[in-house]
Amino acid sequence: MSVETELINRLFDAVHRNDVASYVKCFAEDAEYKIANFPPVYGRKDIEAFGAKITPMFEKVLHEVKQSWQVGNTCINVLDVVYHKKDGKVVKVPCLDVIKVENGLVKSFQAYLDATPAFM
Repeated sequence: MSVETELINRLFDAVHRNDVASYVKCFAEDAEYKIANFPPVYGRKDIEAFGAKITPMFEKVLHEVKQSWQVGNTCINVLDVVYHKKDGKVVKVPCLDVIKVENGLVKSFQAYLDATPAFM
């Protein structure tokens, strides 16, 4: 398993456990973070603030990876993001992640998905 793949597994595992602190440690200090239609954020501090706002909205969020590719230090994942809402409803949306890794940390994370159904 590559360093990049191992890092992405740690990222997804932290999300599955609602562990924002462990999640943020996977990012470079100056990382770019762009999720769905939300404005991009930059740096660990702002990524942590973003996660702290989103995490309490859900019982849990899971990633069901269907396909993965790695080209150099960039990983592309086709997956479903499964939102378990506090009201017991489960919403699954398709997603494409493009994750660039530098020096063992995420330098850029872009998740292409329409998360609107999870927030309705």
